[in-house]
Formats: sequence, structure tokens, C-alpha cells
Amino acid sequence: MSSLTPKEVRKTARAAVAIFDEYGMSCCLFGSLACHIYGMTNRNPKDVDLVVLNNRKHDAEDLKQILVDEDDRFYFVASVNPDATYQVLWFRLGPGRSCKVDILTTGKSTSLNIPRVPVTRVLYIHPYDDLPVMPLLALLLLKLQGWTDHRHSQKSHEQKRVWQDVADIKEMLKIAVEDQVHIDGQESKWMPRSFVEQMTDRVDEYVRKFPESLNDWENLGV
Repeated sequence: MSSLTPKEVRKTARAAVAIFDEYGMSCCLFGSLACHIYGMTNRNPKDVDLVVLNNRKHDAEDLKQILVDEDDRFYFVASVNPDATYQVLWFRLGPGRSCKVDILTTGKSTSLNIPRVPVTRVLYIHPYDDLPVMPLLALLLLKLQGWTDHRHSQKSHEQKRVWQDVADIKEMLKIAVEDQVHIDGQESKWMPRSFVEQMTDRVDEYVRKFPESLNDWENLGV
């Protein structure tokens, strides 16, 4: 299968968002699709990462099952990891074309420890006004978390993702500076102190590796 187009990935996201909306569950995009919506151009998104904010005690597997039950274009594939306790969710776009969908919840329910974004802080970026995205600074900091996690991982497939993490962070950092977001700004005050403190340590690590980025991080107040 050839690479998915951004339009196809956005179509996948819209289908999932619409179903969760019907269930009264707010959500927002993060990962490469959210970065694409903010204007990242170094690569196209290849899948959907969607965080359900008010999951009503449903875990990620419950939430994926809701999508499969509501729309037959969503379907499961067994994980290639024999120890996995989850199934991989895909969205059928057409003959031979499918998009992977990762559904996550907030807090310590996953190793990502994604902060719960207040619904009032979820953003909609023109011209994709029907796709909710995570606030820019939180998105960037989670990208940074991915870089440090992959960098220190013992798994070779995660270490191979480091170079892409760096490319994403460099571009998203410039976008954040241009948008004049700041850690003390009203749009960022919702972030838990523990999350910000952890990210400060990660910023220090990134600056040690890429000292030319220091001024940009300082402009964000991180």
C-alpha cells in the first residue's frame, strides 16, 4: 500500500471524533496529525492518535470497541506482539487502504501520562475546523517526551524513531515561537505542575544535545 495522504488520515480522524461526539465524549488529536494541522511540513501524518478526555471510566479497549460497533469501517487486527493484551484498531478507507488509529486516555492510564486537557482549551485550527487538537505547547512537550523516551529505550525500533522526533520537535518549536505561546500564558496555565516540571528536565536534556535551541525554549518560558 502506498503512503496515506493527509486527507485520508483526516477522514479517519473525523469518523472517530464524530462517534465519540455522539457519545458525549470530548477528545483531541495529538501526534503527527495534530502537528500537521498546526502546520508541520517535514512529513505527512501516517496514523491517528486520539486522546479521549472524558472517557466515563471506559478504558482504551472499550473506546476502540465503541468505534468498531458504531462504524463497520473500523476493524481490529491482532497485535504482532504475542504478549499484547490489546488489539490494533484500523479504519478502512477503500480497497487495500487503511489507517491505523490509536485511542488513548489521560493520566497514568498509559505510560505517556497525557495531561487531561480542559474541553475549553481544545483548539480548532482553520481550515480543519471540525478536528479538535491538543493545545500547541502541550503537544510540543509530549513530542519532547517521546524523544527522551525513545532515546533511552533499549528497543531498537524505538531508538530508530529518534531522528524523526528531532525533526518534528525542531519544526514544532519554531511554530510555537511564531505563535507566541508561553508556559505562563492563559492557554497553558491548565497544565499540571508535575507535568511541567517533568518537561523542564526534558527540555534541559534537549538543550544539552541541541544548544542552538536554547533561545526558542526560553521564548516559550520553559
